[in-house]
Amino acid sequence: MISRFNSLPRNFKLFLVGHGIHVFGNSVHALLFNLFLREAGLKEGAMGALAATTSMGIALMAFPAAFFLERFAVKPLLLTGVLLSAVFYSMQIQAASFEMYTSLGLLGAMGLAVFNISVAPFVFRHTPPEMRVRAFTLNSATAMAAQLLGYTFGGKLPELFLSQGWAMGELEAYRYAMAVALGCNLFALLPLLGILRAPVPTTRRPFLGELREKDWRTLGKLLAPKALIALGAGMIIPFMNIYLSQRFKLGSAAVGACFGVMQLFTFAGVIAGPYLVRRMDRLRFILTTALLSVPFMLAMALSSSVVVVIGSFFMRNALMNMSAPVTSLFEMERVREQECLFASAMLIFCYNTAWTFSTQVGGWVIEHHGFRASFLVAACFYVAAVGCYWRFFRGTGMRDANIREVPRVA
Repeated sequence: MISRFNSLPRNFKLFLVGHGIHVFGNSVHALLFNLFLREAGLKEGAMGALAATTSMGIALMAFPAAFFLERFAVKPLLLTGVLLSAVFYSMQIQAASFEMYTSLGLLGAMGLAVFNISVAPFVFRHTPPEMRVRAFTLNSATAMAAQLLGYTFGGKLPELFLSQGWAMGELEAYRYAMAVALGCNLFALLPLLGILRAPVPTTRRPFLGELREKDWRTLGKLLAPKALIALGAGMIIPFMNIYLSQRFKLGSAAVGACFGVMQLFTFAGVIAGPYLVRRMDRLRFILTTALLSVPFMLAMALSSSVVVVIGSFFMRNALMNMSAPVTSLFEMERVREQECLFASAMLIFCYNTAWTFSTQVGGWVIEHHGFRASFLVAACFYVAAVGCYWRFFRGTGMRDANIREVPRVA
């Protein structure tokens, strides 16, 4: 295992370390933020609106970031993204009004967007063709492991602050725990600073000319199912901590433990992905995992058993995330090599725009009609996404896809 890690390109190894630290802090923040808001007196509708600000910020930055990444070195943008997201999210949890939560969350998400958009193109460009499935899987597995640590320790941090008398109440304990995690995010800057910058391409083309040259037909086929998945996920994912806490009366440590076990399932799925995808083409693998997740979503909607609901929660997340690296590679292989960065940005723009709308609607649906309705609607969106993938890409098997050499650009 160590020798295989050492054989990876230097820039990619540094990126993995920085990405892992970055994900750790963000996972603690994601786990505790809705619990923090509930303690502050906000309802699900307001939580949905705030969750939407993160997606809105990423969406607003995605399109311009596509052109930044094509014209400037990625390294300073990665550093800027980590710094801005950590600073603004830390300021957000110190705020005292809904308006400040919203504005600071939006700014933090815009910083986060620059980092997120670069991930798939960075991995694609910094690994040789024969290593890409393993590299995408390793990157996802690193993120999964970091999230596991974040969920495991993040759920215990508020209780630690309370038991030691370092916080006067639950609201303050949540705030301190998130502040510590976001402060740790700044350590991601250290490995990212070690990435070697490559020369920036000097070719500049008119903005409108570049847009006309894009392969919008292929991009449209990739964007449609991406949007449907986001519409479904946005109805339920931002509210899972509240769902488990309210329905089964779980504390933050128990919710964190559930999310931690979920990450173990997801991690195992991501690791198994490259071995499973060898037995079928990439498209069939994506469709199979998405379809298999639907019954578990229905179980979460309809079952009253805590064992069934939590077990379904584990399986649904494992199935959808195990295909994530294969989906990213599938998307990068479908577009022209010079459009990888632009395609990544547009996919993130589309996903987060749909997620923004869906989380707002999802919060309203949960507040007025309960969690069951949101799960059922989400399942319908997932089935529709599978239909789109099949309609647009059937017959274009990816087992023997032509793998392109892409220049290494930092």
